[in-house]
Amino acid sequence: MRDLTPIRLRMDTQTICDAKVLLILTAIKTEYVAVKQVIDRWMADTPSAVRTDQYDQVAVEIIGIRAKRIREVLPVYSHSRVAGVIMAGLAGALSPELDTGDVIIDSSSTNASSLAQFMDNMSGRKRVFVGPIHTSRHIVSSPAEKKKLYAESQALAVEMENSYAYEFALKRQIPWLAIRAISDTAFESVPAEVMKFVDSAGNVKPWDLTRGLARHPGLIPSVVRLGKHTQVATKNLSDALAAIIRSGWPSNI
Repeated sequence: MRDLTPIRLRMDTQTICDAKVLLILTAIKTEYVAVKQVIDRWMADTPSAVRTDQYDQVAVEIIGIRAKRIREVLPVYSHSRVAGVIMAGLAGALSPELDTGDVIIDSSSTNASSLAQFMDNMSGRKRVFVGPIHTSRHIVSSPAEKKKLYAESQALAVEMENSYAYEFALKRQIPWLAIRAISDTAFESVPAEVMKFVDSAGNVKPWDLTRGLARHPGLIPSVVRLGKHTQVATKNLSDALAAIIRSGWPSNI
């Protein structure tokens, strides 16, 4: 069984307050696991002497879908020396140019263009874009909804948590980065019913999933497709985050 204990919980309160922390936020467990694996590998493989001097510790947290857990998580860091905040996760495409697995850096991010150039050079030809990402309070599910939101916002992608994390970084006047990998294109539907199959932390509720698909078998192709695309997007998110860590963000690029 994988250890899914948030990395921050392995540091005592004194360590959190004394150390300079890079805080990485994720919405759901799938994103958290991908990020945790990257951080664990980096910590194990990189001698402390050559790690960035921008921070001493890396903390990874799950803030839940629509950032429902953010009021539980962020107060832990209210008195910490936070070196930067990264919101890392998946998103739905609004721009018709984007494909599954493409990586988007929000244009409001610190050193966004320089970081994108670094990642482009390190990513093995994976596509990296810089542009606005829209935070929605509800799931944007159909191609028609995505097209309408794209026309109104000109955002490249849509998600449900970035703005909450950005507010924390803005209040603290610390570097900020939002990075997302595309799990569904502008031409694909994400049935709103899918949200009923997961809890606020993104954990699948097996009984609800089984019962829901039994009652609505027409959802099965969409659920299977979303699962496959999520795997691709999560892998690219992991690779992108590894490049970010190697870059020395927020200032060593």
